[in-house]
Amino acid sequence: MKGYHYLMRIGHLLNVLVLNAVQLSKIVATLGARGFIRFTRQTLSGPWLDAEQVRRRLSQPTYLRFV
Repeated sequence: MKGYHYLMRIGHLLNVLVLNAVQLSKIVATLGARGFIRFTRQTLSGPWLDAEQVRRRLSQPTYLRFV
């Protein structure tokens, strides 16, 4: 079952890449093939949020306004 789960995740990743092919082609044109692979690897392996910035924002009072 563990292998099946990994295969399903890879399949989902490929499906998302295909669905966003137009946007991805712009990134590949800008960064090149190696740049795109590096960008994809960093996106999948590294956090996009800075932990210190999240802590700072959570420590401030939050205001919710309905418009």
